Amino acid sequence: MATNTKLHPRNQHRDGYDFARLVKQSPTLEAFTLNSPVGDLTINFDDELAVRALNQALLKAHYNINFWDIPTNYLCPPIPGRVDYIHHLADLLASDNNHQIPHGHNIKVLDIGTGANLVYPLTGQSEYGWHFTGTDIDPVDFPDFARHI
Repeated sequence: MATNTKLHPRNQHRDGYDFARLVKQSPTLEAFTLNSPVGDLTINFDDELAVRALNQALLKAHYNINFWDIPTNYLCPPIPGRVDYIHHLADLLASDNNHQIPHGHNIKVLDIGTGANLVYPLTGQSEYGWHFTGTDIDPVDFPDFARHI
């Protein structure tokens, strides 16, 4: 797997996806895997269900999130890119904290427009232990499990 140097140095996904590990952690992903032209295991990234299964596997394998889902027809964000925002926010906070990244629930983050996917609160809490408050204007599709993060 080639390193993606465009991703943040602390991003767990810089070295690409280890599909064998992901399938082992989340067996439902296996139904969506296929071999790339060069023989590597991958998924069809144009398939919304495959991307959803990949996100579920990534969140489980890398962030210890055992349940994640989104309503049909909602944005299914790419986890690596979203996690990059969290790492850059950590760097910004460190720049005003003796270059030390603050960890723990004493860091309070307001996620305005958190959406149905909750990627920032889930990954930010997992990576740094930060406390998130998410807001959104769509109460019907705001996941019930989100009220407990």
